[in-house]
Amino acid sequence: STIKHEHHAQCLKLIQKAMEKEEKKEEVSKIYKTCGVYLGYALAQYSEFYKIDHVMILGRVSKGAGGDIMLDTAKAVLAEEFPQYAHIEFHTADDHFKGVGQCIAAAALPKI
Repeated sequence: STIKHEHHAQCLKLIQKAMEKEEKKEEVSKIYKTCGVYLGYALAQYSEFYKIDHVMILGRVSKGAGGDIMLDTAKAVLAEEFPQYAHIEFHTADDHFKGVGQCIAAAALPKI
């Protein structure tokens, strides 16, 4: 059976819409901060096995103010918890490409 992600995409759209409302922004930003913590720790773990200097961040979750919060939080985790990996540079695309970037990257993968 195929996993369908339409529901998740709709949830993310609602979260991003809530980030635009001042009265909800503080509470909703906690979601992005949590994602940033996970990203920071994941990069530190991967760095134990691979030399990572640059990371390209794609996907709709990285769009807008929430995406900025997520990346800033990941950078802070690396700087505070794993200073040996604080040199890792994050790269992003424009907001349109972020929304479709994963699809483009997946389509470019070689067939195994």
